[in-house]
Amino acid sequence: MGLAKLSKVTMLVPRKDLDITLRNISEFEWFHPSPIESAFSDPKMEDIGGKSFKLFAELDELTTSLGVQLEPGVIEILKKGYNIVQEERNAEDWSDFIHKVEKEARPIISNLRNTVDSTNNLKKNVSDDKSLKAALLMLSNYSINLESINRFNRIHAVFAIATSKDVNEIRKSLPDEILIESYLTKVESAILLIGPKSESDRIDKALRSFEVRPFSIPIDLPQNPAKAYQVVNKRLIELEEELSRKLNELKTISTENSPKLLSLRESSLIAYKVTGAIKKTGDLKRFAIIQGYIPKNQEADFYNKCNLGITFLEEPNGQEETPSLLTNKGAIKSFQNITLTQGPPMQGETDPTPLITFVFPIFYGMMFGDFGQGMLLFLLGTLLKIRGSPALKSWGTILMAAGGAAAIMGLLVGEAFGIHLGTLSGIGEFFSQIQILKLTEHGQFNQETVTILLTTSIVIGVIHITIGLILDIVKGLREKSKLALLTLKIPSLILYIFGVGFSMSFIAAGFSFEALWSSTNRVPLISDIVGYPIAANSLAMITLPIAIIGAGWIIIGKPIEGILDKNHKEKESPFMALIFGVVEFLLRMVEFLANTISYARLGILLLVHAALMFTVSMTLSSGPAMLPLWIVGNLGVMALEGLIVYIQDIRLHLYEWFTKFYEGTGMSFTKIVPQTMYIKIKWQHGK
Repeated sequence: MGLAKLSKVTMLVPRKDLDITLRNISEFEWFHPSPIESAFSDPKMEDIGGKSFKLFAELDELTTSLGVQLEPGVIEILKKGYNIVQEERNAEDWSDFIHKVEKEARPIISNLRNTVDSTNNLKKNVSDDKSLKAALLMLSNYSINLESINRFNRIHAVFAIATSKDVNEIRKSLPDEILIESYLTKVESAILLIGPKSESDRIDKALRSFEVRPFSIPIDLPQNPAKAYQVVNKRLIELEEELSRKLNELKTISTENSPKLLSLRESSLIAYKVTGAIKKTGDLKRFAIIQGYIPKNQEADFYNKCNLGITFLEEPNGQEETPSLLTNKGAIKSFQNITLTQGPPMQGETDPTPLITFVFPIFYGMMFGDFGQGMLLFLLGTLLKIRGSPALKSWGTILMAAGGAAAIMGLLVGEAFGIHLGTLSGIGEFFSQIQILKLTEHGQFNQETVTILLTTSIVIGVIHITIGLILDIVKGLREKSKLALLTLKIPSLILYIFGVGFSMSFIAAGFSFEALWSSTNRVPLISDIVGYPIAANSLAMITLPIAIIGAGWIIIGKPIEGILDKNHKEKESPFMALIFGVVEFLLRMVEFLANTISYARLGILLLVHAALMFTVSMTLSSGPAMLPLWIVGNLGVMALEGLIVYIQDIRLHLYEWFTKFYEGTGMSFTKIVPQTMYIKIKWQHGK
């Protein structure tokens, strides 16, 4: 678990062997290419990349035109399962690979493009005839004679078809002329424009600016509008029938060819990405330089497969461009999705995924405690895990864990679909023995339970934040400079822990500073943890001085850091550094307080869920006829609140926890050949 150790690779290979080297690296897979600053691109790689991109663009346009879905949707996967069979493609190298792909793709592209183009032309003809039919109908109804329109001596009249959205702009351009509009279709309108004969040039020029031409009956039709309408109407019926047949044919062709199209599309895209990642190979004429990173434990395998020239292996020196390779396995790997919401870790950072695997479901279950709805989430996650795509399988694992935690919490509070499990006949007694908290009583929240929930939520928050601060210290120990560790990280942990202890003694003293130093009231929680009663005044006398030391340490830490840090570019005066230290302390205090209180949402959202489900369950009191409404209400709450709880769970990790120790500004390790869905490449070594 955590981050894999990497080795930086520098290869010097003859350019004539670059094709074979790239093939070997691709077969090795675990190679993260590192770009080389160079004005020179290898001609062979440039040629392969150019062909690949051109082919990909054509195939991508074709798949879009045919409406081919690039990957199955979630609903489709749940119905039919993930049944994509990868097509095996054999090649000697990437040049041979793209040559074979292009040879296979060209006739398919040509045939499908002809079908698509003919269908599009047919659609255009149908659209044109619909506009023509509507215009001819209007001419017939209004007895407009196109030949007589232009015979006026003092009036310039134009009958035309324009886009509906342009009509208002035409009216603004010709405010003194008369414009009559009649809608033909959803997007086109017929207009009759009338103005003085002396303004004919200006009117025609304005219409041309909107690409509007005077309407005329095509010469292949009778010039009588009524007769032309009959001909167009008959022709339109035939065209629509032909278009319907063509669309059905296109749908059949799309279904039959979609697997091949998607395979070819992915093949060309993969070739473009791989050659693009390696085309910058230095400025040497006869030798290519390739740089990248590999897992340290695979050095021997890399040597055996890829050593065609001179290969140097070295330890990365911690540069920002060094990628991070997460090595989590099993269920823990699925929770990398949560970590990567913030971003991949940098080299040297602690990977929080193992802790998230444990904490994230617990938080989710606390906020969404419902046995019935939790089990439904668990079953949905199981379905995704069994039938889903590789990406969905990981989310299926997260759903299973979250749903299972919600179901367990539902048992502890005795709730399922808004029904109290203890009231069920026959099995209610069994569930009552498991239940440890009673959320509601006679339609009202149980005050003792509310107090326990909020207190527990805050305690969990304190523990979670403390873990984050400890991980920040671990991170500081790994860094070269230890100044921040000594002047900020360690005192922040001391301030937080003992500040929380002092707050607990203050609460035990009845929120009174005067009574704090004499109060012998038992401090809750801490006394339970220690095993014997701790008095409020005793705890206050221990925690307050240490918390003050931590605060003072932070305040004077800035001046000390400014004095001792040789790499600090801008040297502040000791007075300004002290001011910055005070500001840092105040910010830490506000941040700690806000972060800790934020964890109260763990209990609050559970109470909100209980209130919503109580409202939903009230529908059952009206009899069995309200059962459908009860089902819909449960599904609505489950969908809405399930999403809200996920967002709040993410928030607690991103804003309250990650900010203590995790930046997530690293770069993920990416294998040179991206993960494929429709193809499987098998490299041949015969030649």
